[in-house]
Amino acid sequence: MDAIAYTTIRFSDWKEYKNFVDTLSENWAFRGQINSRWQLRTAIERTDFIKLRKGIEAEFVAEFQRGARNYLNKDELPGHLIEWLALMQHHGAPTRLLDFSRSPFIAAYFAYEQCLVQHDIDVAIWAINYHFLKNKALEELEPDFSLDIQENKNLINERLFEKIFNQNNRKLVFPVEPFRMNRRYSLQQSIFVSIGNSCESFINQLNFLGEEIAKAVIKIELPSTLQKLVLRDLQRMNLNRASLFPDLDGYAASLRLRYNSLKTPEEVLKDKIKLLDADRFNFIP
Repeated sequence: MDAIAYTTIRFSDWKEYKNFVDTLSENWAFRGQINSRWQLRTAIERTDFIKLRKGIEAEFVAEFQRGARNYLNKDELPGHLIEWLALMQHHGAPTRLLDFSRSPFIAAYFAYEQCLVQHDIDVAIWAINYHFLKNKALEELEPDFSLDIQENKNLINERLFEKIFNQNNRKLVFPVEPFRMNRRYSLQQSIFVSIGNSCESFINQLNFLGEEIAKAVIKIELPSTLQKLVLRDLQRMNLNRASLFPDLDGYAASLRLRYNSLKTPEEVLKDKIKLLDADRFNFIP
C-alpha cells in the first residue's frame, strides 16, 4: 500500500459525521466506499490490460467510441473526450476517472448501501477539496501549458484535458467536469476526479500535493453497524436508490433497501419506552 499523509478521522456516531461535514465549505467533494481498508482506485488501474503497452488506454477508448455509435443516435454522441469518458464510466467501462459527489450524504448512501455489517469493519467517506486540488494541478501544469491555461481562464477544459490524456505522463490528480452530464450524474451531484497518468495509482499521484495533502484529503471512517440508522435518516432526505437511479431497477432496489432498514420489534419497543418516559417528565424529545 502506498504511504500517503492524508488526514484520517473516525466517528462512532452518525450525528458526529453530520456535524463535521456541516463545517466544510462548498469546495469539497465526497466519495463513499463500503470498506475503509480500501484505497482510492480508478477502474482502469484495476484492469489487467492497462500496463501491457503504451497507448493501450487510447486504443480502448477509440474502440468504445466506434462501438457506441451502434447504440446511440446522433444527438446522444459526446462532443469531447471528457464526455466520452463520462459515458464510459456510466456504462461500466473502466476509465481513469473517479466519481465523487458534492453531497456528503449521497456519498454516505453509497458507503452504506451495500456494506458488510460487522463490528470490525468501517465504511469510509473520502473528502477532497476539489477547488484546492484544481489550483495545485494548474500550478503543476502551468510551465508547459501556460497559454492553454490563460486562454481558458484557469480551467482544465476539454482541450487541455485531451492533451494531458494523450501525453499520459503527468503524475497528478485534478477535477474535471463534462459540459454535458446525463440525468443520473446530475441527480448524484457528480464531479469527476482524473489522474494524469493511467499507469500510476490514484493514491500515489495524490502525492503531488506534498505536505499540503493533509489539508485537502480526508478519509472519514464510520462503523458499518450504523447502516440501518444511516439509511433510514437518508431516506428521510429522499436519498435512496430510486431517487439516485431514476429507473425501474433503481425503484426495485430502493424498496428492498427500505424494507431491510425497517426497525426491528426490539427497536420499536425501545422507541415506545422512550416516548413514555418523555411524557412522564413532560419532555419533548
